[in-house]
Amino acid sequence: MQVPLSNQVDVAGFHSEATRLLARQVPPDIVQWSAAPAQTVAEEALDPGRASIHNRAARAIIPQSFIRMSELVVLNRDPRRFDLLYRSLWRLVYEPALKHDAEDHDLSRLRQMAQAVRRDIQKMKTRLAFRSLDLHGEKVPVGWYEPSHFVAETVGAWLARRDPSVRWILLTPDRSIRWDGSRLLCAPAVAPPHGPRSDAEWARVLDAMPWR
Repeated sequence: MQVPLSNQVDVAGFHSEATRLLARQVPPDIVQWSAAPAQTVAEEALDPGRASIHNRAARAIIPQSFIRMSELVVLNRDPRRFDLLYRSLWRLVYEPALKHDAEDHDLSRLRQMAQAVRRDIQKMKTRLAFRSLDLHGEKVPVGWYEPSHFVAETVGAWLARRDPSVRWILLTPDRSIRWDGSRLLCAPAVAPPHGPRSDAEWARVLDAMPWR
């Protein structure tokens, strides 16, 4: 059974689909999850609450501790993360004693993946640097970073909260993110795989951004 998700970090979609599959008693060994890279060309506003569980049935079925961990795990680059999450969730539902097993391989692996994401978020917060570039006659801080996992949007939200008055652009190999002073906007990546190397290349990259 193919279960598509809207993007690589679609945690809300995963929770919704997982709840539906559990209700139908669909075992994990016949489910194949897929998450395609974002394809939209235009910028889109990021929903700060998109990781929240709005479905009442999902909140009743999925343990809160698992929800919190899954919000980190979906940011991991491991292509098997959704399979592992659903298998672990299935087992937590049908094997209640599992939550007390500190040495279970699946749950241990999920904790390791979540911790790797936490480390990557902290590393990006510490190492991310911006340079002032001219954009449409205005100086704008622009940063480039190559995270190990899909953490750019999480760090972008943190930057926006930290100092809402400063507008900036953040480029990564996965996404292009912009804070316009009131909204956090996201678009597909426009930068080269390893970042712009010259002022001319920076200018071409910024021209490729789908500004509104």
